[in-house]
Amino acid sequence: MPSDEEKLKKLKSLLDYGINHNEEHQEEMKEWAETAKKLDFPGAYDLLISASDELDQVTDYLRQALEELKENGG
Repeated sequence: MPSDEEKLKKLKSLLDYGINHNEEHQEEMKEWAETAKKLDFPGAYDLLISASDELDQVTDYLRQALEELKENGG
């Protein structure tokens, strides 16, 4: 059975992975939005920009959680 220290290390690793993963997808969504805009689909553009913004907020929560673990848990 993993120790608490090992569980914490894994959780921090997973959060770090999630942050990087989300950042990559956020950039892709911005590219998709630009494509939709160029194809004259302003509604799709707006929705994709909104999705990118929401993902940015989610990623910020992950960063805050990771920082909390680093500050208070090692």
